[in-house]
Amino acid sequence: MIKTNLFVGSRYPVDRRKIKATAERVLAEHGIDNVQLDISIVGVRKITTLNEKYLKHDGPTDVLSFPQHDRGQLQDIPLPQGELAHLGDVVISFPEAVKTAKRFGKMVDQQICFYLEHSLLHLLGYHHDDH
Repeated sequence: MIKTNLFVGSRYPVDRRKIKATAERVLAEHGIDNVQLDISIVGVRKITTLNEKYLKHDGPTDVLSFPQHDRGQLQDIPLPQGELAHLGDVVISFPEAVKTAKRFGKMVDQQICFYLEHSLLHLLGYHHDDH
């Protein structure tokens, strides 16, 4: 079972089903089950604060991922029966998604799902320098 907790600012119109379905698809493609995941769709202020506090980068960014476990460790976590391991958190900037979607002629939900898929790969331990 994959449990997706989705937190969206009330003024951000997103397709919640599409976002959750993207998360479930990506995790299933990588053989990940029995996890929970938190996804937040936020504004510029929040993404900037997180980017500066945790990554020490100035200004806003498009997406951040915060893994809870090291690569390969997820299956080794002893949990009580029925409890799900927490894979991590994904934080997506709605305003950045709007800008990027406009630049590439995409729908905003498509861009959000692209960011989500990219972040899930990070949470699973894949990084830009992996071959």
